Amino acid sequence: MIARSLGLIVLLVACSAEANARCSVPYIKTVENQTVQGRMTADSGKPCPIRFKHSSGPTFNVEIVQRPASGTLRIEGMQRLVYTSRPGFAGQDAFVFARRGLTKVGVPTVRTIEVTVTVTP
Repeated sequence: MIARSLGLIVLLVACSAEANARCSVPYIKTVENQTVQGRMTADSGKPCPIRFKHSSGPTFNVEIVQRPASGTLRIEGMQRLVYTSRPGFAGQDAFVFARRGLTKVGVPTVRTIEVTVTVTP
């Protein structure tokens, strides 16, 4: 039996002027070379930043695998994504992103997260 090491990405809402009362991103645990599900809540038309606080090894690349259908997603460096819905949109949206890097023992890995967004008016 081969044991898989667990990576951890902690997603937190940035404490800044662009954050708002309904921009919420809970913690998401990831597993090397597997896709996990995440969720978040955001106000319609307002930016909702996501910060990556920790993973088991270094990250070399963050990429958007699937863009949201009803909003935008932008990468800001290796530690932050910002989701913004289309103004006036309310409902469910989704996107997928991946972080490529190494495990804590130096093995190449991809951590993929499918995020479901609840956009409130």
